[in-house]
Amino acid sequence: MKHPTQRKTFLLIAMLLLALVVSACAPETPPPPTATLVATLAPTEAPAAAEAATEAPPTEAAVEEATPAPTEEPVEEPTPAPIEEPAQESALEGVTWLVTAYVDESGATAEPISDATLTFQNGRISGNAGCNGFFAAYTLDGGDLSITMGGSTLMMCEDAVMAQEQAILANLGQAAAYAVTDGVLTLLNAEGTALLTLSERTEPGLTDAVWLATMVNNGREAVTGLIEGTQITAIFGEDGSLSGTSGCNNYVTSYTTDGDSIEIGMVASTMMFCAEPEGVMEQETAYVTMLPTAATYSIQNGVLELRTAEGALVASYIVDNRSVVAPSAAMEEAAADPDPVIEDAKAAAVEFAVAADATPRGRVTAPLGVNIRVGPGTEFPIVGVAPQNAEGEIVGRSLDGRWWAARVPTAPNGQGWVAADYVEAINADNVPVLPAPPLPQPETLIQEGQPYQMPQGVILYSASRVIREGNRVYEVEDIYAVDAAGGQPRMVANNAMQPALSPDRGTLAFYSKQSDKLGIGGYDAATGRRLRFSAFIEDQRPRWSPTGDRIVFASNRAGDRHWRIYIVDAVSQDLPENMVYTELDFGKDPDWRPTQEQLIIKGCDPTGNNCGLYTLNTGGAGRTQLTNVESDSTPRWTPDGNAVVFMSEGRDGNWEIYRANVADGSVTRLTNDPAPDGLPAVSPDGSQIAFISKRGGAWGLWVMPATGGAATQVTAIPGELPDWLMQAVDWPR
Repeated sequence: MKHPTQRKTFLLIAMLLLALVVSACAPETPPPPTATLVATLAPTEAPAAAEAATEAPPTEAAVEEATPAPTEEPVEEPTPAPIEEPAQESALEGVTWLVTAYVDESGATAEPISDATLTFQNGRISGNAGCNGFFAAYTLDGGDLSITMGGSTLMMCEDAVMAQEQAILANLGQAAAYAVTDGVLTLLNAEGTALLTLSERTEPGLTDAVWLATMVNNGREAVTGLIEGTQITAIFGEDGSLSGTSGCNNYVTSYTTDGDSIEIGMVASTMMFCAEPEGVMEQETAYVTMLPTAATYSIQNGVLELRTAEGALVASYIVDNRSVVAPSAAMEEAAADPDPVIEDAKAAAVEFAVAADATPRGRVTAPLGVNIRVGPGTEFPIVGVAPQNAEGEIVGRSLDGRWWAARVPTAPNGQGWVAADYVEAINADNVPVLPAPPLPQPETLIQEGQPYQMPQGVILYSASRVIREGNRVYEVEDIYAVDAAGGQPRMVANNAMQPALSPDRGTLAFYSKQSDKLGIGGYDAATGRRLRFSAFIEDQRPRWSPTGDRIVFASNRAGDRHWRIYIVDAVSQDLPENMVYTELDFGKDPDWRPTQEQLIIKGCDPTGNNCGLYTLNTGGAGRTQLTNVESDSTPRWTPDGNAVVFMSEGRDGNWEIYRANVADGSVTRLTNDPAPDGLPAVSPDGSQIAFISKRGGAWGLWVMPATGGAATQVTAIPGELPDWLMQAVDWPR
């Protein structure tokens, strides 16, 4: 990018020379439209607002307004102004810096637990301090540095990450000098004390990430942000394949690179139609049409741009941090025995379509035969079994080469997938890579248009599951119901967590990260209609009032990132501007006392000290401390309102469950196990407590007597719960 002084000088010379030509040759001819084109097209290159993007400060106009040329002939030829040399770029600038150490709030040096990055360029700092993106302005004077903090996004992360972020941003605001030595940047305060230490961060390679589109060319000479609720991805395989989702369908093509040049082949895709959101099919058509026009690519500050030979933006992407490109070692491990047919398999035998001699074909070599699935992976349903020595036509392969697509007339779409390890392939070297079909979504109990009544005696909890589409891996959160006596869990709702069932059992509230339903959402069980009670992704842990007309929740949505308690009427609103909240006080983890207008919350005193559990009136007054240990969390009232059950780590160094009596504040320990125990919920009659634990090395839902003692596992929770403190359990009354 040209330095602003150099650009303005160039424009001044151009205008003076233009005036000479106009006055000497053809004063009636209008000036060329170059300036107009720059002013018109530049805004289309500006990033559209995205969920993970940082707020940009106002920028100067790209082109200054031209001064009209004089109508009289000049007496003397104007002398061009001297071209100023561009300012020498500092070693601080133009590099993505990764924070390796920072001074925390206690004054000690700490290492980040979440990646934090900074980029200094043209007087602007942009980056991420561990959770949120932010921007700031800076000026340099030799080794002196002055930083003016700007704004940031308002995402929610774990407390430890938020503490890191606040410390890093505070350090930036105090920076007065810098030094760069051997690729290490140190920011210092006015006394010369190191505040931040950073190292150069290398950019991700084209094949190192799942790329998430933020802007696309609409094919009508404009670049736009994506329609809300849609997603476009790109995965560049090391084998020269390019695949992803285009908003509605999956697509696949090929690509080659030479330096910063790229050539993308024609795109093939699945043929689904999506009616919603409005405009998604037009957006998809424009994307897959424009993709082969890309001629160059660049990756700067974690942003991938594809451009045409004329420099027009085709698409801009960021790294999708929710997804990873599975390394080849992981693929090999997963494919060591990818899809064996067990001896007592019940699936019916399926015949492949007969293949001609020159047609790509395969022969099953497994003694027990091979499973035929609807997609390339064991997570896809089995449609049959092909016996040993069965032969058929191969029509494609998966992106990782571990699965063949064969023509199977009786399978959905006439096509089935088989594990390549159990098939001898012939003439199949050049078969195309085919996109995987969408994974079937598990059926939920609450469905649109169908009445449902939550059964008595169930416990609600949330857990994550991993979905893999080809080499794209991501997690989703779902809510499950299981009988308190044990049994098979049933999925109640997907893309939801932290369940809370209303007192009349008619509305399920929960925390949602769905892009078009952020914050506190819900379902009307009678109709399956999706509800929306708040509009900020930071809003979480909903709990119902005893009368079922209000919901209390916690949020750190405010600019200072402090947690506060809010109450909202339990009335669904589609438009955020129609939502009216009552802000009570600082705190988090609220629960509504069953017997009166009072809450229990996690918080501190007005000075930020004496942290623990506090009671608080629903009008915001009467804040009274109940416990005095900072880690006391997720309190839940007993049905009689006389006690609170909670989890704490700070009392003995391990997460355990405790009970505090409201009358005298006495605390009783209820669990004592080396594994973490937490997220308690009290049964409707107050006799039992459900909780999440990792006893035996695996996560599960457990139940114990309300007085403590031996616990019984109700159900296992498959896989890991990396953010287990973000989960919640509800035992509806």
